[in-house]
Amino acid sequence: MKRTPRNSEKTRAHILEVAFLEIYSRGFHAVGIREIAAKAELTIGAFFHHFPTKNDVAFAIVEEIIRPGILERWISPLATYKNPVEGILGCFKTTFEGWPDDYVKLGCPLNNLTQEMSHVDASIRERTQSVLNDWIDGTERYLKQAQQDGYVKKSADPRSAAEFIVTLQEGTFAMGKALSDRRVFDSNYRSLKIYLDSISEAAKLSE
Repeated sequence: MKRTPRNSEKTRAHILEVAFLEIYSRGFHAVGIREIAAKAELTIGAFFHHFPTKNDVAFAIVEEIIRPGILERWISPLATYKNPVEGILGCFKTTFEGWPDDYVKLGCPLNNLTQEMSHVDASIRERTQSVLNDWIDGTERYLKQAQQDGYVKKSADPRSAAEFIVTLQEGTFAMGKALSDRRVFDSNYRSLKIYLDSISEAAKLSE
């Protein structure tokens, strides 16, 4: 028996959650609308009422799940650190220590969707690129703050540093997925620390 939604907003959120988990675990092209509706215990009509097309689901996943998740994981916590560079290192450690074993082989949802869909749909590509730019911009903003406060060397280029840091953060998910081995998390953490120490004005960062 199909579930009776309590209200439209909750129904939409439920569809989106189910769709995200299915697409994350299996890939966008491998999941059909009927499967999403069945998993959500809803009719096809209910699905189309909230998402006219499957691509609309992808748009919503990027904007309502992936973007907020990335900013919450990598950027927002930096505001709680006196030295944002320590925050960058701390976020890396916290993220990958807490990353579930079942997710190691799945990688990063943003990277997965970008790799699968960027050559297929320009609208999805633009959205995923926007998320990456927000990620880099946020990192750069805190590096500039750290530089102004005397924690980062004046010779360092905050934009280049931000691009490198985000590349390492995102690339660590990809390597963990490719190797099916979370040991890469530890080695990349050490590499990140060496890099952050190299641009830091103060003493070496604590582990």
